[in-house]
Amino acid sequence: MRAEWLRRKGASELIVVLTGWAVGPEPLRHLAGAADVLVLSDYRDMTAPDWPRGYAAVDLVAWSFGVAAACRLDLRRFRRKVAVCGSWAPCDDDLGIPRDRVRATAENLSPASLRQFARRADCPVAPGADLAALRAELLAVLGWGAGQAPDFDRILLGAADRIFAAANLRRAWRGRPVEMLDCGHNPFAQWRDWAEVLA
Repeated sequence: MRAEWLRRKGASELIVVLTGWAVGPEPLRHLAGAADVLVLSDYRDMTAPDWPRGYAAVDLVAWSFGVAAACRLDLRRFRRKVAVCGSWAPCDDDLGIPRDRVRATAENLSPASLRQFARRADCPVAPGADLAALRAELLAVLGWGAGQAPDFDRILLGAADRIFAAANLRRAWRGRPVEMLDCGHNPFAQWRDWAEVLA
């Protein structure tokens, strides 16, 4: 995984964000708050980083493919865990994104298709996108299969999500309390502070 500090000012608390495919920290830059923020992306290699030490509390926000990535980490270190617009079964015809669609996205990836993805995801992609790396990441996630749903404290879904169908996400989280938001795949645009995400 690639780790990038969005904010590092010696705060007493840390927010770790497992972000979505191709977007990096871009959709999160506007969010205010006192905590330091570390963004993890690029799931070709799921080796966890050396976790920063010295924080009184560490919270987790997992978005999109980051939700499935969270299933592959030891989550006991986190005080609070929030899942946003993602599934623990990321490539699944009923519980995630249909496998054929993920495979076709990887096989046909181009600058034009990446721009189309950005429009559907309601957010910019990370600058300087490496298409070969993004293709390899999709294929890596496609090979994960279904994980086990960790115990998230808050599960947020977008009613108008055009990446993960809302019906599939409802099935994935059946039996768990979910909050349906009036948004697409990127709800972060409607928030101004990390406290709203972690509420």
